[in-house]
Amino acid sequence: MDESNVSPSGEGSDQLQVREREAARLSPVGTMVRDLLAKMNAGSDDAEDEYQQALKRLREHPLDAVIELARQECSCRAEDYSTRWAVVYAAAALEHRAALPLLKNIVLTPVPPERNEDPHASTVAEETIIRTTAVDGVAALARRGEEGAVEALREFVDLPSFSIRRAAIQGLLASPRGDDLRNRLRECLPKDQAFLLDLKRVDVRDAPQVDDPQRHLSEAGRYANKAGSPDLQDRRRSQATAERREGVHGGEPSEGNSPDASGRERGEKGKE
Repeated sequence: MDESNVSPSGEGSDQLQVREREAARLSPVGTMVRDLLAKMNAGSDDAEDEYQQALKRLREHPLDAVIELARQECSCRAEDYSTRWAVVYAAAALEHRAALPLLKNIVLTPVPPERNEDPHASTVAEETIIRTTAVDGVAALARRGEEGAVEALREFVDLPSFSIRRAAIQGLLASPRGDDLRNRLRECLPKDQAFLLDLKRVDVRDAPQVDDPQRHLSEAGRYANKAGSPDLQDRRRSQATAERREGVHGGEPSEGNSPDASGRERGEKGKE
């Protein structure tokens, strides 16, 4: 490509024109959605306050917000898990009944078969995280007494994914009808999954902590756990791996669609 036709971000002028046309077509609420997704990925000292302000503005237009989020979700590449998760998280964060059909549809969409041979990069796990995030959004509506959300959670219990079932049961038990539903859930659950009715969410700060993780290790074990400084070759390999991953996910930072370690709940969903 002619370097004179490349922007500082590495995009050609044709690509920039396409992005500019897309931005021009955004509705005011669509711009708010894009702003919210960008704030999810911000790393400044004021990132959380800016995110909350962006969310507050979007909550003032719940119906249009859901339409724009649904449009964004449909336009995502299947393998762009970070963006897809961000869209679902934003829909759940609206905490409005208008988001229920979108969240329900996402949960009920069958999880595609595994597409990655590497167990540490499971596509099924990524798809499950997206769906359990949607379940949590429905559960939040159920806690507020939204009857349609309660019925949706009951439907989720019958899905084959154990993680989705677990999240749905926790949502049902936390709803105003939780006590009434407990016995009914016990009857429909396999006996080896009855323990799901006894699980409770615990803040990590309230969970028992291990004071000395190496207390019971042998001297050899303590020595083996000491991480040495990587040599130059290892550092280069790590950098190359990171660059490849960025290339796979392909989004530009200006899109702000990839929540990272900002603390929101994606990391808290274990890949089961």
